Amino acid sequence: MVHTWNERARTAIKGKAGTLILWSFVCSIVLEVGLMMDPYYYGFEYDTLGLTLISLAGLILYAGLLPVLIGYNWMMLETVRGKSVSLRDVLMPFRYRYGKHLLATLLVMLFQVLWSLLLLVPGIVKYFSYAFTFFILRDEPELSITEAITKSRTLMRGRKWEAFKLILPFVPLFLVGLTFFISLESVILGSMIYLVSVALIRPFIISRFAVMYEDARREYDEQWNRSA
Repeated sequence: MVHTWNERARTAIKGKAGTLILWSFVCSIVLEVGLMMDPYYYGFEYDTLGLTLISLAGLILYAGLLPVLIGYNWMMLETVRGKSVSLRDVLMPFRYRYGKHLLATLLVMLFQVLWSLLLLVPGIVKYFSYAFTFFILRDEPELSITEAITKSRTLMRGRKWEAFKLILPFVPLFLVGLTFFISLESVILGSMIYLVSVALIRPFIISRFAVMYEDARREYDEQWNRSA
């Protein structure tokens, strides 16, 4: 199945990879705007109330722009489904139910961080468990955030190892970016390298998850119909 999903994802983005990577960079830069307001980004310390307030404002801006990640997931799902997309589609979560989509990204990230703080392996497992959440919010907007997360966990049950193998070729580039981000004394340079690495692999990882989601959802619906 992993080979089949890879081939389907490649076919779906064939001839569009350059554009999708460019839009991925746009998403990363949008998120970076909030972080660039942080004085620590430029080597300053939080030694005054003014710098602390600026840092807080940057953090709020960063959080407020997080739904762009949902928009990119939606756009990749539509791409995998063979539909035409544009950069405007990435902004859809801002135009409709913004509060819900903002809370969804915050909750997913919070859960992933908390599990990662517990142990690295549970954090990785939960990353895969929540991987379909944004797709589900696109297809079933009537679901609550927790219902979408629960359904993502259900759809991913028994598929986490396949999901890991699916994105394994892109893990080294991510680790390179993360290593530079952590090890470089220059926060600006480290974050830029990390931004580039994430932006380059984002369309390939999400397209593979989208293909995997399509099959998992179809199997789930067939089982539901049989039981009904």
